Amino acid sequence: MKNPESTELKVLPPLTKRQAECLSFLFDYFSERRYYPTQREITKRMNLKTNSAATFLEPLYKKGYLKKEPGRSRNINLTPSAIEKLKLMGKIKKE
Repeated sequence: MKNPESTELKVLPPLTKRQAECLSFLFDYFSERRYYPTQREITKRMNLKTNSAATFLEPLYKKGYLKKEPGRSRNINLTPSAIEKLKLMGKIKKE
């Protein structure tokens, strides 16, 4: 029988340096504006030549750090796992 007060450890998938940079940018952008950037804005920030933000976004979706909100133009959302990862990266103060 599990103790209801016990906390299960969750393993967060590793990120490449560029994926971590992208995740940090999404957090910073949202913190400043209260909405998420477009793929074009992500492409510009990541210094990509074409609109290939999906190169960084798709792995973040697959790893569970982002989720899509269908029917919206700015449909990127950080998940609770992303917030935990950002805390571990030192981007967010731990509570």
